Amino acid sequence: MNIIAKYSFILFVVTIGISGQIFLKKGLSSFSHLQFDSFLSKILSVILQPFVLLALGCYLIGMVGYLFLLSKVELTSVYPICTSLIFGGITFFGWLFLREPLNLPKISGIILIIIGILLIERFG
Repeated sequence: MNIIAKYSFILFVVTIGISGQIFLKKGLSSFSHLQFDSFLSKILSVILQPFVLLALGCYLIGMVGYLFLLSKVELTSVYPICTSLIFGGITFFGWLFLREPLNLPKISGIILIIIGILLIERFG
C-alpha cells in the first residue's frame, strides 16, 4: 500500500470512528437520567435510537475499514496513529458539537500525543 493510500485510509477509518462516538453520545443524551439497572431494562429502546443506530453503522464500517487496513499495514504503525487521531478528533468535535469543555491542558496534551506518535512513526 503506498503512502497516500495508507494515510487516506487511516483518515477514513479515523473519521468514521469519531463520527460513531459523536453519534453515540448524541443518541444516549436522552438516557443520562437512568440508573444502571433501568438502563439495562431499556436497552432495546436505547439501541433503537436513530443516532445510536447511526453510530453502530459507523462502527461496522469502521471495523471493516480497520480490518482491511490491518491486512496491508503493520499494527504498530496503524494503531497508534488511529488511536491518537481519534482521541484528538473526539475532543475537538465533542467541543464543537456537544459543547463539552475544551481547555489549554487538554489541547496541549492532545498536541503532545500526536507529536509523539508522529515521531514514533517517522523515526521508530
